[in-house]
Amino acid sequence: MNVTVAGKVYGVPMGRKLEVVLMTGLLAVASFAPSAQGSVLSNGNFTTTSGTFAAAGGGINTLKSDGVTGDYTAGGNIASWTVEDVGTATGLALLYTAGNQGNTSTANEGIVLNGRFGNFSVYDPGNVVGGTGGAIPNTSPGGGNVVVADGAVGYQVAIYQTLTSLNPGTVYAVNFWYAAGQQYGFTGTTTEGWQVSLSSTAQLTQTAANGTTIQDTPAQANGGLAQGAFQGWAQQTFNFTASGSTQVLTFLSLGTPSGQPPVDFLSAVTVSAAPEPGSLALIGGGLLSLAGLVRLRRKRSLVE
Repeated sequence: MNVTVAGKVYGVPMGRKLEVVLMTGLLAVASFAPSAQGSVLSNGNFTTTSGTFAAAGGGINTLKSDGVTGDYTAGGNIASWTVEDVGTATGLALLYTAGNQGNTSTANEGIVLNGRFGNFSVYDPGNVVGGTGGAIPNTSPGGGNVVVADGAVGYQVAIYQTLTSLNPGTVYAVNFWYAAGQQYGFTGTTTEGWQVSLSSTAQLTQTAANGTTIQDTPAQANGGLAQGAFQGWAQQTFNFTASGSTQVLTFLSLGTPSGQPPVDFLSAVTVSAAPEPGSLALIGGGLLSLAGLVRLRRKRSLVE
């Protein structure tokens, strides 16, 4: 007998009705299950750069809030991404490359980079003189380079990229790694985080998250980060529904208080279409069909 799935005809031996049903489920999965899709984002690992970066990294150029005029221009650029001041801020952002993150001459301090305001480093608890780093891993768990940004009002930045050829109404999963720290030499408890959005324009103003187009990373435990501490890397996924074929993905740095620089870490960003519930059900049905077919064949082999 013949079985038709997705317009294609498949031949199945007569007298094996149950196997026909199970095989139909498997063929349906093969015909309709979506293939794995790659990220629709470019340079999510921040490794393609231009301009002035040292081997260990350095300051990232920023635009004024008009999105056109250069503000800080003595650093480097990250391909496909725009880094812009939030409002009237003098935005501070730096790029860290993979490698030893510990300061070789000062305990509990990370490597020193040259940025907008000169030398910049963060606390790296556990680092020893002459060592190879403390609490801060030498590489991001997601791989690639790391963007760090001041999250305090007056120094915030928006890091964004325009995504094209999206399918309106489709849910896209934004996946990334993030961590938190404090600029070396400052005191007090700090709070850090990222506000992530997907909308028709870049988000250049901090606002209350609405859970749909704007989402915040989870609040930190114990009300914030203790002085000199490092909040280890964590992976986060936010789902957004595209409202158009062209959307802007924005990461806006968050933190308090100003003057005790809270530092946000960001790495390994990907954006891909999330599986639809119907597709997941179809795959589940196919797996059940496969399990049933295996059991049937085992039973017949025992009988024979």
